[in-house]
Amino acid sequence: MKTKLMIAALVSVIAVTSCKKNNQEPKDVSDQTGTEKVRANSVADHVIETGMTLAQINAVIAGATAGQTVLVQPGTYTITGKINMKAGVSLVKQTTTNPIFDATSLASILTLNYTTDMSNVTLSGITFWNIRMQISGASAPQVKYCLFDYGKRAANTDKSNNLKDDYLEYINTNNALVSNCNFMHRSTDPGRGVWVKGATDTKVLNNTFGNGGTTGYFVCAINDNSQSNSLVDGNIINRNTALNANDALTDHGIYGHSFNGLTISNNTITGWPTNGSGGSVKVRNGQNVTISNNTMNGSGVLLYEYSNLPAFPFLKNVVVMSNTINVSSAASDLYHGIGYYRDNTTDSEYSIKISDNILPNGSIVANDTKINITDFNAAGGGVYNNDTAAGYFLLKAGITNSGNY
Repeated sequence: MKTKLMIAALVSVIAVTSCKKNNQEPKDVSDQTGTEKVRANSVADHVIETGMTLAQINAVIAGATAGQTVLVQPGTYTITGKINMKAGVSLVKQTTTNPIFDATSLASILTLNYTTDMSNVTLSGITFWNIRMQISGASAPQVKYCLFDYGKRAANTDKSNNLKDDYLEYINTNNALVSNCNFMHRSTDPGRGVWVKGATDTKVLNNTFGNGGTTGYFVCAINDNSQSNSLVDGNIINRNTALNANDALTDHGIYGHSFNGLTISNNTITGWPTNGSGGSVKVRNGQNVTISNNTMNGSGVLLYEYSNLPAFPFLKNVVVMSNTINVSSAASDLYHGIGYYRDNTTDSEYSIKISDNILPNGSIVANDTKINITDFNAAGGGVYNNDTAAGYFLLKAGITNSGNY
């Protein structure tokens, strides 16, 4: 027995000596639980581990510094409050499986408000349930390869009295990006996707909004009230047409107004009706906009100049070109192809160019009596080389046109 005890003691001494030689302390579980050790290691390694609470998630993010990335393991994390971001610290999935940040236990959608704490931050590969983000004043925030779903709509609201039904809102940001994300709205809770307000150099690229069925209940996919240089390109927008029966929740596919510098290109937009609340694309009261190379199914382009926006009481430098617009049949109205409308009598449009669009069953209508012919035609404006339904090419006399068929 004494021999066995002496051997055990000798092994213990050797183990301790070995640890010290390798600059390691001997393992001691007497002062730290397994959970505490995992938490400490996660903070040091910048890893959000499966099963962590919101407080633990925020501790891991707080432990990172600008330029570092926090990795998120797969799993579903219950979120009931703010995820505290830090400028320059990114949040990225660790594996090929999206982790889920789940706020569906809450009665209403959870809004996460950020300012410069989202500057130079990338969120990538995260699924957000019943969560929306409002990012104001940040520089270069990026949201990529994320999924947004199960947003809850406030009861008894519509497109006019609830302007916070979007998932991602950029306000006065610079160089913001949202790309390759998937936005979903369900039948019980229609809403919007992305809204850009007062921002500069925003890019909304290659995202998917709805599937035309169970996840396609969009009031509007993309709203843009940018200050300058927004690019909306390569997005697929597929609304469930069942929602067209509810005008109070129908507000255009891509909707730009009060903007200065907006490009809408290479998008596929499906499901909005041919009426004043519909239109695959609507732009009103702004300047320097190009709508090009889009495919629109069900409805087309609405160009509107209203008198009730004094900051932009005009449409200036508008180009609508090389779009394919598929409508079921032609009509002599603004909605079944490309339509221009104006009720403003104090200011004028300037340089409206509509060219090289294919509307096999559609119309081009720009015959409002208020149109100033000289200003419409200025700087290359006019209507050229469009393919429309026979008899549905309706322009005010004097608008420059040629090559249309």
